[in-house]
Amino acid sequence: MRFAPTPSSVRCPFCRAPITVPIQRAIDAVDQPELKARLLTGRLNAFTCPHCHNTGALAAPFIYHDAENELALIFLPLESGLNNADQQKVIGQLMQSVMNAVPPEKRKAYLLQPQQFFTLQSLLDTILKADGVTPEMIQAQQARVDVLQRMSEVQDEAGLDALIHENDAHIDAAFLQLLSVALAGAQADNQPEEFERLMRLRDRLLDVSTLGRKAKAQAGAIDAFAANPTRENLLEQIIQATDSETREGLLSVGRGLLDYPFFQALTAQIDAAKAAGNAGEAERLAELRKDILTIRDKLDAQAQLAVERRATVLRELLVSEDLEQAVRARASVLDDLFLNILSSQMQSAQQAGDAKTYQRLQQIGNLVVRMIQEQQPPEVQFVSALLSAKYPDQTRTLFERNPQARAPEFIQWLEAVAADLREDGRAESADHLTRVIAQAREMSAAPAG
Repeated sequence: MRFAPTPSSVRCPFCRAPITVPIQRAIDAVDQPELKARLLTGRLNAFTCPHCHNTGALAAPFIYHDAENELALIFLPLESGLNNADQQKVIGQLMQSVMNAVPPEKRKAYLLQPQQFFTLQSLLDTILKADGVTPEMIQAQQARVDVLQRMSEVQDEAGLDALIHENDAHIDAAFLQLLSVALAGAQADNQPEEFERLMRLRDRLLDVSTLGRKAKAQAGAIDAFAANPTRENLLEQIIQATDSETREGLLSVGRGLLDYPFFQALTAQIDAAKAAGNAGEAERLAELRKDILTIRDKLDAQAQLAVERRATVLRELLVSEDLEQAVRARASVLDDLFLNILSSQMQSAQQAGDAKTYQRLQQIGNLVVRMIQEQQPPEVQFVSALLSAKYPDQTRTLFERNPQARAPEFIQWLEAVAADLREDGRAESADHLTRVIAQAREMSAAPAG
């Protein structure tokens, strides 16, 4: 089940001007994982005041429902100032919204006894605990959040570098992932200044921190191979790589080149080193060959396991009674590989003349594509709508319904998207978007009414 936000008129907590904010009163963790992510990252019911341009998140009552973990959690913020009678009324309304959405046969006892929380942190702790996150993991993540906050507030580069060196041992993959989430949130919430500040922080982390320099070197090696994807270049980059992680990254993107000529070229370099009397280099290259074979076998096993898992999921979906719920419950594996397997099965069903299976597979594909589109950021969904809309009437209607999309910052972003489309060889889409951008500029320049 999916719950839509309710537009609510409130006063900006910063400038007290009246604003309208879409408030999410109910969250379904299974069907709306994007809302769960917003809640866990502090971006639920976020807003940007059109008057003072400050950003924040409104503390409003809501219900969190997770059928997989059997959770029904109600948040009643202390700052709402509700008396006991009003609290019970709100609880009743929130519970009714969930009960109405859950089929009678799936209503369980936990829905009749929702847990109540007056602080957001206690509610978040309950969600994380149900997901298997330990208090130690929560504490470690909070420490990362604190360090990230301190870093984002430092203005001068020298001070930031000192802070990075001070916390170098704590800057791990989870820290960089947290930064990526913060960047995505700033972009989704239309906070260009915050986004730029976090991007500057990311660049310094890549230049200064131990993990950042390592990640940057790995990315540089992969970029160098991508610029010239040949066997000779792949071998050269692997030989120059200083760690197994970089070699694994290179082999992941160049797996198709690990054939007999590749290993023949590597063996030739080993023989050349021996002939030159460089026993140390010959031994290093021989060990490198063993490492390459180990990584290749590991990648092949992972790829086979991924294919088998998605094929199993497809078989489960074929016999599922509630197809939409089954699709949403398996969202984590519904990716490009799954769609490739689905396409292959559709082709086989069509060749075999099995119309019933073909139609069922087509139905699954439509649901998966729709779910993927729903989970995209709002601006990406809007661009998709623009690309599929007819110019000029339908595109004009989209801009009329979404006036914020005519803002200079958004138009500038659309221009970057158009450039990317053209670079990817999608000239027709790029031309369409270019016309749409010109239309948005004309609408912005036209007098109101």
